[in-house]
Amino acid sequence: SYDDYGQYDQSYDSTMMDPNIAGDNNKGQPVRLEDYINVENAFPKKFGCLICGKVFGMKHHVENHLESQHFPHSNEYQCAQCNQVFNTRHKLQRHMGTHRNT
Repeated sequence: SYDDYGQYDQSYDSTMMDPNIAGDNNKGQPVRLEDYINVENAFPKKFGCLICGKVFGMKHHVENHLESQHFPHSNEYQCAQCNQVFNTRHKLQRHMGTHRNT
């Protein structure tokens, strides 16, 4: 749940995950990011990280946060044009811009 200031209130949420499950413990194992996102259906909608409690206004922002901060080597995204591999979908999308002018 969220407090009056829009901050994720960890003290009342029994679904908070143990931070020890993140990071190097899951290195190389695919992660379903949806399992770590709390969606608050208020207006505007808020998306919270179930590991650290950070709150984001857009779902893809919390997904990028999870991939880069909590599961940095769990998912891989390969460029279809040059086969370079990235550890977040956001990094792949940013990289794809380099192919537009070729």
